[in-house]
Amino acid sequence: MLPNLDGEAGASAEQRLQDETIIWLTTVRSDGQPQTSPVGYVWDGVRFLIISNPGAPKIRNLRDNPKVTLHLDLDGNAERFSVLTIEGVAELEPAPLGGPAPLSEREVSAYLEKHLESMRWAGLTPEQTFADFSTAIRVTPIPRPLLLSRLPLR
Repeated sequence: MLPNLDGEAGASAEQRLQDETIIWLTTVRSDGQPQTSPVGYVWDGVRFLIISNPGAPKIRNLRDNPKVTLHLDLDGNAERFSVLTIEGVAELEPAPLGGPAPLSEREVSAYLEKHLESMRWAGLTPEQTFADFSTAIRVTPIPRPLLLSRLPLR
């Protein structure tokens, strides 16, 4: 469960986190410039799991500054609670040299359940995916998620 969110807002956020496959990860470069990337993820109710290519700019950014922000896109069908922003702290776990992403069996299973179709669409096997995206990023939310209501357009 996300910190500081309960009731209808919390239920809406949890459902979207289970249903959506892409979340926007914002890290900060060493020069202070934010860098945002769309990433696949799994939410287990406590932490986000993201896997990445070890040479990606976001990995370099996270080595210098583990603070991140995650954003779900606008839910155009929602009357309320359509934008979700979550602040958190990331932990990096690189793969052993030449090995696949360091994931538990439960994490592999959850990731495949959510992203296998996308892997197939991209022409990748799970083995290729976990070898190419061999750094695990685990993000723990801090107690300040911000859920914004949809603003009427005038």
